[in-house]
Amino acid sequence: MKPLLGGCACREVRYECKEKPLVQFICHCRDCQHTSGGAFMAFVFVPRDRLTYLSGSLHHHDVRAESGRELRRQFCSACGSPISAFWPGAPMVELLTVASLDDQSIFTPTHELWMSRAEAWHPVHPDTVKLAEGPDEELVRGPVRTYFATRQA
Repeated sequence: MKPLLGGCACREVRYECKEKPLVQFICHCRDCQHTSGGAFMAFVFVPRDRLTYLSGSLHHHDVRAESGRELRRQFCSACGSPISAFWPGAPMVELLTVASLDDQSIFTPTHELWMSRAEAWHPVHPDTVKLAEGPDEELVRGPVRTYFATRQA
């Protein structure tokens, strides 16, 4: 697999991940709408220990997600582009924004979350499982647990 490469709009922040995404979602929660400035935010989950920030600096903003968990959203300190997020209480994975990927064609979402908050004027992806609220914990933890249990060093 070729590495995932990405960064911000002004190209100050650059990153590389040497692992394929573990989970891929579209989230319609109100916080993702605010953060993206649009109707949703799309994420790929990657193992944090396989993600390297090559340049630039990130600022962060901590929020209480609709799930009730603390979420740290990270963005470029120069241009403000959203780059990633992670749960400080469970920092094994980082959620890269699909908009920050150089090659967005790798994005193949399986689920759309928080459809109860989705805007009626915005179409949804035809091939995803739609969930009214957040995911069942196994939807995320299952693939993450399997990955860490079976990965090579």
